[in-house]
Amino acid sequence: MSMHRREVLAGGLAGGLAAWAGGASAQSAPQSAPQTAPQTAPQGAPQAANAVGGPLVAATGRYQARPLAHPPLPPLGPGFHKLGLAERDAHLFVPPGLDPTKPAPLIIMLHGKSQLANEVMGEWKRAVSRRKVLLMAPQSRDFTWAFDKGPIGPDAVFIDRAMDAIFQRFVVDPKHIGVAGFSDGASYALSTGLVNGDFFSDIFAFSAIRYYAPGSFGNPRVFFTHGTRDPGANFANAKSMAAQLKADGCDVDFYEFNGGHMFDEECVKRSMARFLS
Repeated sequence: MSMHRREVLAGGLAGGLAAWAGGASAQSAPQSAPQTAPQTAPQGAPQAANAVGGPLVAATGRYQARPLAHPPLPPLGPGFHKLGLAERDAHLFVPPGLDPTKPAPLIIMLHGKSQLANEVMGEWKRAVSRRKVLLMAPQSRDFTWAFDKGPIGPDAVFIDRAMDAIFQRFVVDPKHIGVAGFSDGASYALSTGLVNGDFFSDIFAFSAIRYYAPGSFGNPRVFFTHGTRDPGANFANAKSMAAQLKADGCDVDFYEFNGGHMFDEECVKRSMARFLS
């Protein structure tokens, strides 16, 4: 990867990543080997640095949640569910007919600025139902995703906790875990997807505005789609971002369409076909 995506980190983020590098290796949780359940500290006890949603996640944006070979909790039934993690919660859609005994693909969908998490799930419902893919949409901790210093802090912590809640109930295919987003959510998806490129197999960016990934791992595939008449996120800038990702070694599929700041079912259909190929 080029230095464009491996910028020198500043302040706490640099210290957090240095601490991570001196501890667990980037290969400590390979995609092909689902782990056992993570250790949970007793209530009131200090949280381990590498715990799910712990200090390491907050400092570096490197997720610690991993699929489990044998989830300890029963699966949820078909339909929409709130995960019950916070007032600004995460939503999960379980497709009808999903076999909970078989590894299922998972997509994390990130909303745009000031949107509600469940507002971005509608365009996906038909596609994930047909292909038996779990779909989770977390709510940002503020009105939008914060990543000026990288995809770190409370948003990363909550996403990590939300993924772990799914892994506690469903057998998830570690080779098919994608992060998607629209607008600000697409910018965050690109950022967190690159920082966790050895965890996510695919990134889906719908009308992304920018991205900032100070330190990247792995080589996830990127599906980048943008409307040629987008009034809020310049189309030429989107093409430039896609070209930079290609130059950095990413496998990028850029799909342009005659439209504005939006994505539709055709965008989802194309991204889903790539995700499951």
